[in-house]
Amino acid sequence: MKSSYSGTIFSGAVRLDEIVDLADQSRVHVTIVPIEEISRNWQKPLAALDELRATHPIRLNGLKFTREQLHERD
Repeated sequence: MKSSYSGTIFSGAVRLDEIVDLADQSRVHVTIVPIEEISRNWQKPLAALDELRATHPIRLNGLKFTREQLHERD
């Protein structure tokens, strides 16, 4: 059974936000990922997207083709 839980560190121990349905003294594998670190990981790609959008804007006032022009075959 794999599950993902959130919690808080208190005096070096992890206190989960909800109760886990496991027997006392069950051995588990824990991976700690600070929530702030996850939110910081999004800042760099979003900044790159903003820069791309600023340098290559999408112009909506271009040529408008009719259906016949789009499907014209020579």
